[in-house]
Amino acid sequence: MKTLFLNTEYLMPFLLNQCGSLLYYLTLASTDLTLAVPICNSLAIIFTMIVGKALGEDIGGKRAVAGMVLTVIGISLCITSSVSKTQGQQSTL
Repeated sequence: MKTLFLNTEYLMPFLLNQCGSLLYYLTLASTDLTLAVPICNSLAIIFTMIVGKALGEDIGGKRAVAGMVLTVIGISLCITSSVSKTQGQQSTL
């Protein structure tokens, strides 16, 4: 254990991962679950693919990029739907 925590090649990605997990739980605690869970899960896939590409991995070519674009479109639709629903509820109050 001591060797792992003194190795910066292990420690930096580990700390970055823990910060992401903390952000995930804070997001889940402060937002509507029907919106937060799909967004967090789909963004995790996108960030994994982006980091993989930055590290020189093969991410799958055009199909992977198309999947990321469709994921972002789906996230946008979820956010738009949630915002319009929230604004509709506020105007009736």
